[in-house]
This record gives sequence, structure tokens and C-alpha cells, in this order.
Amino acid sequence: MGIGFYRGNGSYGEHKMKEERGRIILQWLIPLICAIIVITIMLLRFSVEIRKDAGEAIERELEETAQKYALRVMNELQGIRDAGETAAQVIGEQPPRRTDTTTLLLKALVDQTQVYEVVYVNGKEAFIEKDGEYTSFEGRIYDEDLETMPDVVYKYLPDDDILGIPAIQMIVPVSEDEGNLFLFYSVKRIKNLIKVNQQYGNTSFAVMVDKDGNILSHGESGSSFLKDGNIWAGIDRKFQNAGTQAKVAMQNGSTDSVKLSVNGEEKTLVFTPIGINDWNLVMGVDQKYVDSKQNGIWGNVLLMMIQLLSVVVVFFLVYVIGNIIGKRRNAEKSKTLQEKADTDLLTGLNNKLATERKIKEYIKDYPDSLAMMFVLDIDNFKKINDTLGHAFGDEVLRTLGKRIGVNFRVTDIIGRTGGDEFTIFLKDLKEDKNTLRESKKLIQFFEDFQVGEYVKYSATASIGAAVFPTHGSDFESLYKAADQALYKAKKRGKNQLAFYDDRDRKE
Repeated sequence: MGIGFYRGNGSYGEHKMKEERGRIILQWLIPLICAIIVITIMLLRFSVEIRKDAGEAIERELEETAQKYALRVMNELQGIRDAGETAAQVIGEQPPRRTDTTTLLLKALVDQTQVYEVVYVNGKEAFIEKDGEYTSFEGRIYDEDLETMPDVVYKYLPDDDILGIPAIQMIVPVSEDEGNLFLFYSVKRIKNLIKVNQQYGNTSFAVMVDKDGNILSHGESGSSFLKDGNIWAGIDRKFQNAGTQAKVAMQNGSTDSVKLSVNGEEKTLVFTPIGINDWNLVMGVDQKYVDSKQNGIWGNVLLMMIQLLSVVVVFFLVYVIGNIIGKRRNAEKSKTLQEKADTDLLTGLNNKLATERKIKEYIKDYPDSLAMMFVLDIDNFKKINDTLGHAFGDEVLRTLGKRIGVNFRVTDIIGRTGGDEFTIFLKDLKEDKNTLRESKKLIQFFEDFQVGEYVKYSATASIGAAVFPTHGSDFESLYKAADQALYKAKKRGKNQLAFYDDRDRKE
């Protein structure tokens, strides 16, 4: 009986221990299962969000890359446009006949910009090419509609009249009734600006299209997307809706990306406006590349949360740094292009447009300050050209441009505003007596000014001076006063300076 009791007590104890172990297991297992379920759900949701975020991140990267390339193309074309407008301004001031200045300007446009040909059309009868030769017009490139177009026109030519190649033609009006400049830019240069193959592989491409998707510049890729001459042509049936929506977005001037397929070839297309006409830059990246990038981010997240955080941090750091560097480079490039557009090709000084703009900006910002404008002409400059040659005449202008700035502050505005006309604007003179002091500096400069390496030639100038705001409170009236003073100096016998109010004779 005792033995039976012991055995019975042992069985009960084992049972209780099993129950306790079961209870403990259930106590931890249920929360663990719940936790696993919750974590699994969270991971699945997080995975979906990360996958989505990864896809969006790649799309943003592609869109920003496309925008960067579009900006690069726009900056190059805008730089050419600015140079063309500057040349047109100078040509418009020339006599209505062939001049060496016109020939030099046309040659300089080809040498200093990325165009391969410049043609100056003077009316409907004749045009002058960069080599200075007149050619009968015969209506080859002139468009009567240009007579009503006051601004620069960009045209795409699938077959130009010069080399028979695809080109962008920039038509710059010279001045009223003075014809137009025709600048020819090869679309093949665009692929040199866009290095998409280096970033996204040889199967990627980047092309310029119009708003309807017609391809204007071909990439080197043999993609099916490029074979029909239109980026939207031949889209596979199940992608038709996405393609239609993307086409509408492009026509509305949006920057966007879309996954499409043509003949089974899947790509992500990214499109963004170039900023000229209705043209867009379209970049095509192989879908396998995009998916690989997306899955790589997603897979790393699932393996380890720390890796995810590290990847995200590194990704955004790289993105921010890359974005800052890209913007800085674009800003520096834009600044360089602006400086080139503002510079007179011969003297290195401000050109006429830049000089006028900068003076107007100063007058607007400092309407109550004291400033002074000099307008000067080289005396007998035509005689210099006729007797010593145009090359020596250019050397006179070039030397003057290099030396004259030494006499003034770097903040003052000095520009060549005509063939042999220069404008000097001295800012913030503080006191009225400084106007005479500064004028004496300019007089002394021309007393010592000589040009020539072997035979020294003493070039002189007639100078007109006007004080801001006493003689003019805006650019036009101030320039008019200085010009009248210049006429006065010439009438008195040249080689001298005259003030609008004759204060130089009242000392």
C-alpha cells in the first residue's frame, strides 16, 4: 500500500510537471507566435514599403539624372543663343554691306561655340557665310515667317542645307530689316553631352524628342524603342494604357518615368522637358537594371535591419552629396556661360548688352548714389584701319581693353559698346569733386597710351563725361548726356575730355 501510494504520487508529480512545462511553453509560445506573426506582418508591410520606396528612389535618381542632362543640353544651346544675339547686335550696327567685323564675328561664332556653320542672311537676296563670301540666296534657308518673329527661333532640320545632316538651326534676328543669323548645331553633339551608357549600361539610351515623341537625335543603342522614329510607337498591348498616360504627361511638360515594353524589350523610360521649344529628353534604362537595383535594396533590408539603416543613410548621403556637387557644377557652368555671353570677343571687356544691363542694375539698386559715365571714341580710327590695317586696328582695341581697367576699380563697369566706342561707368564716387579727379586719370591714361611692338603708335580718344544722377537719372538720359559731351569734345578738336556741364572748364 505504501509502495502503491509512492507510485501514485510519482505519476501525479510527473503529470503536474508536464502540465507546468506545457503551461510555460504555452505562456511563451503563444506570445512568441503572436510576436512572430506581428513581426512577420510588420516585415511584410515594411518590405512592401521599402520595395516601393526603393522603386521610387530609383525613379527619382533616373529623373534627376535626366533633368541634369536636359539642363546640360539647354545650357549649351542657350550659350550659343547668347553668343548669337551678341553677334547679331554688333552686326546690326554695321553699314548695310559686307564688313570685316561681320566676317570676324561669324568666324568667331564657329570657333568659340559648338556650331559648325553660321550664315548671315541679309534680306531675301543674298547671304554671307563665315568665310566672308556673298552667295546668291535662291531661297534655300530663308523663311518669310521670320519677318514677323522678333525673337530667336529654334528649328530641327532632319537634313540641313549645309552638310546634309540632322541639325538644330538657331535663327537670330539681327535687327529690324537687317536680316537674320542662321546658326547650325549638329544633333550628334548631344550624345557627347549625355553619358547615359556609362551610368546604366550599353543597352540604355538617351534621345531628344518633340512633344509627340518623334525622335530628333538618335542614341547609339539598337533598342526597339528607337526603330520606328517615335518613342511611343510599337508599344506592346498590355502597356498601351501606361504609354498613353505617359505621352499625355510629356505633352503637358511633366518630368516622369514609366515602365514600357516594345517587342518584349522592357525598359523604364524617363522624360523631362529640355526648356527649348516643346522638346524633351527621353532616357531609356533596361528594366533588368532597374529591378536589380530595386531588389538589391529590398534584399538587404530583409537580411538585416542594420544593413537597411546603413544603406539608407549611405544612399541619402551619397544622394545629397551628389546632388550638391551636381548643382554646384551646374551653377559654375551657368556662370561660365553667362560670363562668355557677356564678354566682348576682341577686348575681353563687357559687350554692349552686358554693359547696359549692369549699369541699369546699379542705377536701379542705388538711385541716390553718385556715379559717372564716360563714353569715348578712338580718334581717327577709320584712318588707323585704312593706313595701318584692320589687324593693327584690332590690336589698338585689344590693347585698350587690356590696359584701361588698371586705372579703375574692379567693381566699376567697363565695356566695348561699339566698333571703337567704349563706355566706362564709375560707381559710388562719394563726393562731387571726385568726378574731376577720375576724369584726369582717364586723360593721363591716353597721354601715355601707345600700341605696337616695334613701331609705337600713340592712339588718342575723344571722351564725353556725364554725372549720375545730375545729368541723367536713368541709363538712357545719362548715356545721351555723355554722348553729347563726346560730340562736344570732338567739336573742340578731339584728343580731349569734355563734361556735359563743362565743369572741367570751371575749375
